Amino acid sequence: MDLSPIAASIPVHNSQPVRLQNGFGRRITVIEGNVWVTQDGDPRDLVLRAGDDFRFDRPVDALVSALGGDARIAYEDGIDVGSARHG
Repeated sequence: MDLSPIAASIPVHNSQPVRLQNGFGRRITVIEGNVWVTQDGDPRDLVLRAGDDFRFDRPVDALVSALGGDARIAYEDGIDVGSARHG
């Protein structure tokens, strides 16, 4: 599916998780690589590969981390993107 009219894409670097806010009901799609997605308070671990997508089903922040190298995701308009800092 072509998400270009409704989505932007960003890189997810191997050692720099990305924090997504305001994603409830919106979708991300993995364009390149593999990512791990977790929503705050959700016990599920979601691993997505290039071509997979996920619609956020909780009104909480989420983290997207690259697995095994850098990745790129597309996200629907309305999701706020920031870096996740540890420490």
